Amino acid sequence: MEIPKYIDTIPKSDKIYRLGWRLVSLLFFKPFSLPFFNGWRIFLLKLFGAEIGENCNIYASAYIPSPRNLIMGVHSTLGPQVQLHIGKTIIGNKVTISQRTYLCSATHEINSINLPFIAGEIVIKDFVWVAAEAFIMTNTIIGEGSIVGARAVVIKNVEPWTIVAGNPAKTIKERIITK
Repeated sequence: MEIPKYIDTIPKSDKIYRLGWRLVSLLFFKPFSLPFFNGWRIFLLKLFGAEIGENCNIYASAYIPSPRNLIMGVHSTLGPQVQLHIGKTIIGNKVTISQRTYLCSATHEINSINLPFIAGEIVIKDFVWVAAEAFIMTNTIIGEGSIVGARAVVIKNVEPWTIVAGNPAKTIKERIITK
């Protein structure tokens, strides 16, 4: 049986764009880690196509491979060492993505011997907190007001105003705002 050759499905223009961003990121984004450089980092991300609302905070150690696939609402934060993937990531208003979280917005087609790349999308609605070291899989929606517990592995949609935790993430309880 002959094994089919791997077919690269990522356009060359996208590879060039990401290489350009990677160089700019290494030289002008990552080295400026002090908090008062936040505006500079956001400027660079917007220059490369990111849509970022007012009063957002993005740490210099965040890994963003494709800024044009990042959309953030207002008053949201990408914490230290947060990692995004190549697919689209949409983050709502007043969202906190805590340290070392991995937002995996792409995967591979497992029903093909070549495992071709598939870019997906992660949507995180308003008022969400994703706690430290959580993993969120592609094509999931984190519902408004929900909390994803530390080190949780989210592989399916999270209902609004719920708290999930574990591997795989399961609903722990409803989130009720009292203050």
